[in-house]
Amino acid sequence: MALVGNLKDLKLTNIIQINCIERNIARVTVKNGDQQGYIYFSGGEIVHAEFGAFVGEQAVHEMLALMEGEFKVESGVTAPTRTINQPWNSIVLEGLRLIDERKIKTPSVPHQLLSTIKSMEEVRDVTILDYSGNVVEGTKLPREDAIFFAFARYKVRKMLNLFYADIFQYIQFRTSDAQYFVFDYRPNIVIIRTDLKIVVGDFTRRIKKVLKQLEVSGY
Repeated sequence: MALVGNLKDLKLTNIIQINCIERNIARVTVKNGDQQGYIYFSGGEIVHAEFGAFVGEQAVHEMLALMEGEFKVESGVTAPTRTINQPWNSIVLEGLRLIDERKIKTPSVPHQLLSTIKSMEEVRDVTILDYSGNVVEGTKLPREDAIFFAFARYKVRKMLNLFYADIFQYIQFRTSDAQYFVFDYRPNIVIIRTDLKIVVGDFTRRIKKVLKQLEVSGY
């Protein structure tokens, strides 16, 4: 028999803790509006999760941020694959840390940032995202592209954290007609689309200088 309820009455952190401590083989389904996600448990750990376009640990983090919604716990349902190998408590703690980070009041992205970068001859478009892949300001992106850039930034930072490093500089993607650069400007992500003929080293140094100057000036 499945256990059903509302996240207002029983938080997802508690549901995760119960299933892991009791070492259940189970699936938790979470629904919030038209969003739906799944968390699978086995052997006292979270072994797989998916939520919209997110898979693995970030899917858990996104579901932890839900303040309301329905849940269903089904015993004996095994995971179709394994995408998570981290201890469940570290995943939950990281998710809660990210939630606190998002709660920090974010000042408006300064127009000076957009105008300065857009004024560069090589730049075609600039988009500012939050860490969930939502467009905050600038050129609109298709939802799937925005999530892709946010997820790529998340995975690179996650990999660096495994090596106790915080040396994230930028991510570069190249297509047939453009190049994309992903920069951190906490708590936002800056996506810049350029032409193909840029000198990457010189261009990225100028962008980092602009971001640093705005950070120092208090923007």
